[in-house]
Amino acid sequence: MAIDTVKLEALFRKVEEQQAPCIIRAVEVEKVYRMGNEEVRALQGASVDIYKGEYLSIMGPSGSGKTTLFNMIGGLGKPTSGKVYIDQVDIAQLDYNELAWLRCRKVGYIFQTYNLIQVMTCLENVTLPMAFAGMDAEDARDKGIAILQMVGLGDRILHKPGELSGGQQQRCAIARALANSPDIILADEPTANLDTHTGEEIIELLSRLKEELGVTIVSATHDLKMLKRSDRILWIEDGRIVRMAHPSEIDFSVGDFD
Repeated sequence: MAIDTVKLEALFRKVEEQQAPCIIRAVEVEKVYRMGNEEVRALQGASVDIYKGEYLSIMGPSGSGKTTLFNMIGGLGKPTSGKVYIDQVDIAQLDYNELAWLRCRKVGYIFQTYNLIQVMTCLENVTLPMAFAGMDAEDARDKGIAILQMVGLGDRILHKPGELSGGQQQRCAIARALANSPDIILADEPTANLDTHTGEEIIELLSRLKEELGVTIVSATHDLKMLKRSDRILWIEDGRIVRMAHPSEIDFSVGDFD
C-alpha cells in the first residue's frame, strides 16, 4: 500500500502546532527476544519522557537494554508491549512505509562507526537522504553544502570518507543526520572511536547544534565529557530505568555516574 505522505505530514504538523513539550514518550515499554526456547527480556517496563530541545544521555553496562531502548525510541524497532510516541503519534501503529517516512524526516541518526558510503563524497553522503525525501537535486546540493559548512567541512565537500580523519568523518555523519532538518538526533556512542581532543570537538558541535537549531539529542554514551554537557542522564540496568539525574546532581569526581 502506498504511503499517504500528505496525511502523515498533516498529522505531525497538527501535533507540532500544539507545542507539546514532550517530543518522545516511552510508556511501560517491554521488548522480548526469543532465542530458541529461551526468552531474553531486553526491556522491562521502561518509561521516559524526553522534551523538545533536550540533550539526554543514556548510560548502561553491556546487555543492560540501552541499545534496545535507543532503538525503540528512534523507531528502529517495535516494542513487544507498551507504547512509544513521537510528537504524540503512536509509532507502533505505523506500517513499514510510514515508519520509513518517519525515520527519513523526523529523526537523524549518528553511528559510532560513521556508516558513510565509502565511494561517495561528503556532499553525496549528505544529499542522499534528501534524494530519498524527494528533494530537488539542485536544492539538495545547495542545502548539503550549507550543512557541511555549518559542521566545519566546507573545504572537504568533494572528499570521500577514506580521505578524511575520524573526526571529519563523524562531522560528515552529523551533517548527514541533519540532511532533512529532523527534530530528533539519535547519537550512538558518537565519540567512542575518537581521540580526546576530537571527541571534545564533536561534543561541542552537538551542543551548539542543539542551541542553534533546537533539535532534541538523545545519545547513548559513556563519555564523561558528554555526560557533563547533557541536560539529563538516564541509567538503565537489566532492562529497567533505574535513575534519572541532572549533571549538577552528580559528583563525577567519585564515580557517582557509574
